[in-house]
Amino acid sequence: MSLLDRLDIVRKKLDVELTGFEDKPVDIDRELNLYTREGQFYVLLADADSEERVTIERMIDQTGCFITSVSSGMECMMEVTKDKYDLILLARNMPRMDGIQTLRNIKSSTQSKCRDAKIYVILDEKVDEPDIFFENEGFNGIIRKPIDRTILQNVIISLVPEKMLPDDEDLIEDIREIAEDAEVLKGCDVRLIEGLKNFKGDMDAYMRTAGRFCDDYEVRCADMLDDLYTNKNVEYRQKARAERETARKLGAIYLADCFDDHVNMSKDDSLDVAESNWKSLVAEWEKVIAGLSSWLGKTSEVSKTTDVLILKTNGIKLSKKDFKERIEDILSSFEQNERDEAEKKLERLAQYELEADKRRKIDQVKRAFDKDNLNVAVEILQGIIS
Repeated sequence: MSLLDRLDIVRKKLDVELTGFEDKPVDIDRELNLYTREGQFYVLLADADSEERVTIERMIDQTGCFITSVSSGMECMMEVTKDKYDLILLARNMPRMDGIQTLRNIKSSTQSKCRDAKIYVILDEKVDEPDIFFENEGFNGIIRKPIDRTILQNVIISLVPEKMLPDDEDLIEDIREIAEDAEVLKGCDVRLIEGLKNFKGDMDAYMRTAGRFCDDYEVRCADMLDDLYTNKNVEYRQKARAERETARKLGAIYLADCFDDHVNMSKDDSLDVAESNWKSLVAEWEKVIAGLSSWLGKTSEVSKTTDVLILKTNGIKLSKKDFKERIEDILSSFEQNERDEAEKKLERLAQYELEADKRRKIDQVKRAFDKDNLNVAVEILQGIIS
C-alpha cells in the first residue's frame, strides 16, 4: 500500500486534511487534533518577505496552533515582551536587525518572556555559513526555503507535549520519516515533498525512479559529452531535455533549470556556450546523484566528470605538429579497420604530457572506445585536428 493510500485512510477517519499534499479548507480545531483549549501552542514568525509569511502562516494554521507574524526583528522584540511563545521562527535576513541579532536580543533582554522558547532560523536555499554556525549562535534548529509543509509539521510534532499528538501513531511516524528524508535531500538540492507530489505520494515509485536516475548517470553523462564535443546539437538537446524532465519529476528543481539552460544553448548553431558551462552543469548533476545515492543506500561513487582525466605520464610534452601527426596516424589505422592498432597508438599518445583541453578530448576518445562508439571516437579525433 502506497504512502498516499495510508494517508487517505487516516483522512477519511478523521475527516481532516493531514499531509499537506493538497491545500484544502480545513477545520483548524480538528486538524491533526494536536492541541486542546487547556494547552495551546503559540508560534511567532518574523520574516520580511510578505509572501513567505502568508505561506508559512497557512502551513502553521493547518496544524492547529496559533500563529502571530511580524515583518522585522524590531517587531519581533515588541511581541516577545508582550506574550509568551513556544516556538519562534526567525528569517536569517531581515532589515536593521537580522535573525541572529534578534535571537541574541530575545535571549538577553530582561523584558523578554520567550527566553526559554525554541528558536529556529529560516534560511534561503543558498547560504554562506555552515549549519554549525547557526547551532553555535544558539538556534535550536534550521528550516530551509522553500519550506516543506511536512518538515514544518515535524518540527511542531517534535515540540508539542505527547498528550497533544493524534492517536494515530502510524501517521506521526510517516510524517517524521518523510520530514527526515526531505531534510536530508535538501542538502543535495532535491525537494522530496515536491517530487512525491508527482508520484501521488508513492514513495516506492519515487525511489525506483531515483535509483534509475543514479544508475544511468555514467552512461547518460558520457553520451551528452560525446554529443557536445562532436557538435551534435539536436542529439544534445534531446538528451538535455530528457534529463531535465526526470530531474524536475524527482524534485531536483535547480538541476532541472540547469538542464533547461543547456536545452536553450543547444538551439544555437554552436555548442561552444554549452561546453563552457558544462563543468557547472555536471557539478550540480553529481551533487544530486551523490545525495540520492547516499539516501538510497547505494555505495557506488559517481565519476568526477568535471575533472580532467589524469594519467601517469612520461613527462614529455609534444609539439602541436607532433600531436597532430599522431592523431592523423590513429585515424589512418581506423580507415584501415585496424582498431587494435588504433587503440594502442591512442594509449601511447595518452602517456605524454598533454594540455588540459587535449587531455580531456583524448579522455573522450578512450571512453568512446570503451563503449564501442567508434564513429564517435573518429569524430572527436577529426574535431581535434580540424
